[in-house]
Amino acid sequence: MKLKEAHPSKLYDRTERACAKLARIARADTVFGGAKALVIADRLDRMGSRVPAQAVVGDVYAASNYSCGEWGAYACPECGTAYLGPDKAYACCDPDNPDKEEN
Repeated sequence: MKLKEAHPSKLYDRTERACAKLARIARADTVFGGAKALVIADRLDRMGSRVPAQAVVGDVYAASNYSCGEWGAYACPECGTAYLGPDKAYACCDPDNPDKEEN
C-alpha cells in the first residue's frame, strides 16, 4: 500500500513535529527555491534545540526528490496513525513486526 503524508500536527512527540515541519519547509525550498529551512536550522542550532535541524535540512536538500524522506510525517496505511518516517508508518500494523505491543 502507498503511504500518505500526514500533517505534522498529528505526531505525538513535539520534537518529531518540529522535524516534520522543518522537512516540509526544506522540501518547499527545493521545489520553489529559497533557503528558509537553512536559516531556521541555523537559528535552532544557536538556540541549543534538541531538534537535529541540520540533519533534517541536509537530508531533504540532498534528496531533492519532492519528498520529505525519512523526516516526513506519514500515516499508517491501515489505521491512519501518524509516524515520523515511512519505516515506522509501515511497521505500525504489520503482523510480523516484533516491536509492536500486544494489548
